[in-house]
Amino acid sequence: MVKKAGLIIAAIGTAVLTAPGSIPVMLLTYAGYAVTAGTVLVTISQLTVDDGAVEKLLKK
Repeated sequence: MVKKAGLIIAAIGTAVLTAPGSIPVMLLTYAGYAVTAGTVLVTISQLTVDDGAVEKLLKK
């Protein structure tokens, strides 16, 4: 659940950063923060995965 939230936050931030046209500087700043926060959430959720439990689930 946390991983999906992080991916969504990072995707929204990336979409704002790469949007064509004139975007206010404040919005670009917050989009950069969103990309960073999303990346951190995904990284932390990936670090806390128990590989043994995942392998057991995949074998079933």
